[in-house]
Amino acid sequence: MKTIILIPPSEGKADGGKNHPLQSVSSIAADLIEAIKEADPKKLYGLKEKALEKAITVNKELLSSKTMPAIERYTGVVYDAIDYQTLKNKSDFDKKVVIVSGLFGLVRPINLIPNYRLKIDKLKAAKLWVTSNSEQLKDKFVIDLLPQAHKKAVKYDNGIEVEFVLKKAGKKMPAGHQGKHIKGRFVRWLIEKNITDPKHFNDFNEEGYKWTGEIFLKEV
Repeated sequence: MKTIILIPPSEGKADGGKNHPLQSVSSIAADLIEAIKEADPKKLYGLKEKALEKAITVNKELLSSKTMPAIERYTGVVYDAIDYQTLKNKSDFDKKVVIVSGLFGLVRPINLIPNYRLKIDKLKAAKLWVTSNSEQLKDKFVIDLLPQAHKKAVKYDNGIEVEFVLKKAGKKMPAGHQGKHIKGRFVRWLIEKNITDPKHFNDFNEEGYKWTGEIFLKEV
């Protein structure tokens, strides 16, 4: 059974691109692009002033702006920690890793995408994508590193959810921002070590996290 590693996109994205604009988009993406045009920008983006203006401009140019591979477009903490450019086996990463985008659905690292702005909890994007996304995950074993909002956009029969949790004074709490970095490191480790079976997760030992059989836990 083929293994797929699901990760979220990042809000942070590189500008520009050297590749041609999108030639076509799926019907779901097309519907979302139309919904973006009709939405109240302030409610849709939750931004102000220059950041709001940029988001509006970026989405207006969705179908005419240059593209770049998704793995280069996303620039957030998870992606910094993956450090794709220094991976020796990039082809393995490209085959196994799938990004769950609010606008484009399941995106491969090498898929060309423009800059865009759309959170998956806006315009009912997760609900619109869930059937299509889930169909593509049939007969796959899924290693799920998605935040809660993105989990609503996928369903799968075989897989495991991976959470990084802190334990302080006996109380457990989500790893938060720090959790994004360790998720990226974990994805890189999965690819470098060619790990596809959760029974090997206890071999991962970075930043004090230990696999309990259910979660990665760090005592602080």
